[in-house]
Amino acid sequence: MRKISPEERQLMRRSYAEKIVETVRKKGFITLTIQDLAHLMGISRASLYNFFASKEDIILEVTEIYIDYLKRTNDFISNPRYPYSQRMPTVFEQAAFSAVYASEIYLHELKMTCPSLYERKKQLADERILTLQTFYENGIIDGDFNLLNPALIIAQDDAALRKILNSNFLAEKGMSLEDSMYGYYKIMKYRTFAPALLKTSKDPYIDKVVGVIVGQLNKK
Repeated sequence: MRKISPEERQLMRRSYAEKIVETVRKKGFITLTIQDLAHLMGISRASLYNFFASKEDIILEVTEIYIDYLKRTNDFISNPRYPYSQRMPTVFEQAAFSAVYASEIYLHELKMTCPSLYERKKQLADERILTLQTFYENGIIDGDFNLLNPALIIAQDDAALRKILNSNFLAEKGMSLEDSMYGYYKIMKYRTFAPALLKTSKDPYIDKVVGVIVGQLNKK
């Protein structure tokens, strides 16, 4: 194998870890063997060990994907340089991905096997809630948002998206994933923005967000 730089190695680690995220969120990882993981990554067992020291190292990289995502989106949501209308689609995207990838089986197994990593992930998830709380509170103070309880808004979004994305809800209602994403974002927008600032036209930022969500969740 040719020698690769540390930067390239990290990029390849991340790309291989991304290939098993869907399986880990649905089935957990305790029962997966190194051979199973190599198969999911599309590489040999020997090649896997060029990038990961152990199964625990693989789960570390999988968890870092979510941690990095939360850090990045928290920073954007809390950045006042961007208007609330531009940050709201990221609030929606973050809620959708948190509802899906923070699955009960994954979190339970992470807590059992890697408690320190679980605590890091939990800390970022708690910071996400604080970031959203501040986002809504500032929006209310600035007069952009309706006078609603931020804690209830956050809880509503997390519960609703978890039901929509982690159950047979879409099949039962005859809805596509794409339609449900646009539909729920519209609910968030109409609920949150003050009437004078509500734009009834399609949000120019939401298409990309919905595309990312649908693309990720439709991966086999």
